[in-house]
Amino acid sequence: MVQRPIVCFADAERRQPTGGLWEMSWHQFEQVDDHGRILFSDDPALRLGRVLMVLDTAEGAVTLDHMQTRHMPTALFEFRRAVGVGYFGFVMPRGATLDDMPEERQIEGAILFGMRRLPPEFSDLRLIPGWELHEIPDEQPKLEQRFGYTYSRLELRTPDGEIYSRTWVPHDPEWAAAALRHGYVVCLCGVELGIRAPYAMTEAQHTARMRYEAFRRGCAVGLTVGGFVAYVDHR
Repeated sequence: MVQRPIVCFADAERRQPTGGLWEMSWHQFEQVDDHGRILFSDDPALRLGRVLMVLDTAEGAVTLDHMQTRHMPTALFEFRRAVGVGYFGFVMPRGATLDDMPEERQIEGAILFGMRRLPPEFSDLRLIPGWELHEIPDEQPKLEQRFGYTYSRLELRTPDGEIYSRTWVPHDPEWAAAALRHGYVVCLCGVELGIRAPYAMTEAQHTARMRYEAFRRGCAVGLTVGGFVAYVDHR
């Protein structure tokens, strides 16, 4: 992940539709930066290879071929700050039940724009009309010269064209080629998607199984939205 200046903010202001329109100041624009990761849907940290991918058309719902959707390119956007999220990730209040969970306004705002909340045991992912994922070159010359890294800026945009979430990831030609071939990318947004490692744990210690359990936990508490959205390549 490319290091950028730390921005302090109050998340109650971010990603909120106002009067049916999106009003975003410069301060709010900086607040859309989130943790991110790209991978494929059958990755052990997600295990979505057998989840149905459903495209709604004028003629009715079409289920995409299972052998293709196993390898559907997927982008994760994990909120830096949200209800229940501390410096080291999401923490369920002690003794709280699911009914006690406060409403997460970022999640509810996405749902107002057509995003779909993912329940604990969802069996399909559907096209979210109007949403787009834009992949934009964002090269870091010093990193590229020293380590050979090239980066992409991913912007998840709402139907009215505003940025809902933004992240930087190492550019993956295989992932981008798959996104171009399908024309769609699975996008998952929430408070816990298995990106951040627990306190004092290295990335090497943060196993795929632990990431998967975190992803499912986020769904279980109702704080994950997702579906597949149109992919727009700027390279």
